[in-house]
Amino acid sequence: MARREINMPRFGAKMEEAKLLVWRVQVGQRVDEDDVLCEVETEKTNADVESLYSGVVLELVAKENETYPVGFVLGYIDAEDED
Repeated sequence: MARREINMPRFGAKMEEAKLLVWRVQVGQRVDEDDVLCEVETEKTNADVESLYSGVVLELVAKENETYPVGFVLGYIDAEDED
C-alpha cells in the first residue's frame, strides 16, 4: 500500500479554486478507481472528484463548504500497490 494524495483537480483552463460541497466517502472506507470522493463547486458548474486509486480512505483534510486552490491536498488514500 502507498499513501496517495487526493488533490483538487483543475476542471477548466482558467479554474483557480473550487468549493468542496460534500464528501461522499468516510475515513476507513474502501474505494475503487473512479469512485466519486466528493462534489465541488466551480464558478461554472458542480463536478465530482473521482478517485485515481483503489484503496482505503486514510484522512479527509479539507472541510465541506470551504474553498481550496487547484492542487490542494483534500485528503489521502492508502492505495493498493500497482502490479
